[in-house]
Amino acid sequence: KAPFARRGGQLLKGVCAMCCDTKQKIAQALRQLMLERPLKKITVQDLMERTQMKRQTFYYHFQDIYDVLVWICRRQLVEPLERPDYASFEEWLTTALKLLDCDRQFYRRAMAAADPSPLNALCEELLRPRLRALLFGCREERLDENQRFVLDFAMHAVVDQLRRLLLSRRPLDLSEARAKAVCLLETFGLDEAERNNAVHIAGA
Repeated sequence: KAPFARRGGQLLKGVCAMCCDTKQKIAQALRQLMLERPLKKITVQDLMERTQMKRQTFYYHFQDIYDVLVWICRRQLVEPLERPDYASFEEWLTTALKLLDCDRQFYRRAMAAADPSPLNALCEELLRPRLRALLFGCREERLDENQRFVLDFAMHAVVDQLRRLLLSRRPLDLSEARAKAVCLLETFGLDEAERNNAVHIAGA
């Protein structure tokens, strides 16, 4: 059984690698097309003509154009920020700002999408656990109605500030952005130990 199991495992790895490669090619085609026209004017047909693949291949891997957009953001932004080994909140925040800034043009165009809900959901997935840990130090199910209101308000405020930051033509000053974030958190009464502990609570 062992040789069959090994061959089966190798076959599965090969299929997964091919699947990821196909997704990457579709994602790269979308990035290229986004430099040429608004996202709302890009069709599945445009993508598959650029990749020289069949239209059916797209729907095997993705539901729609926004699904590709989310896949790109998840791979290059969310996954690196979900690592559990950040030593401090400031380190996590600095990494997030660097990732956004190094591909600012792409994220700016993504935010101009006709339907912002997929990206908003992705932002919530990334930010909500960390803001919840920062403000309340507990899991979602332990929040009361007022705490949920505060958390929703804080999350929407952070997303709005990130949007403003990306849309700004000013070069990103990491030190300035980090200092403002720390100042805001200190206003909430969160000292450095509480901020750093929140990184580990959110990643637990």
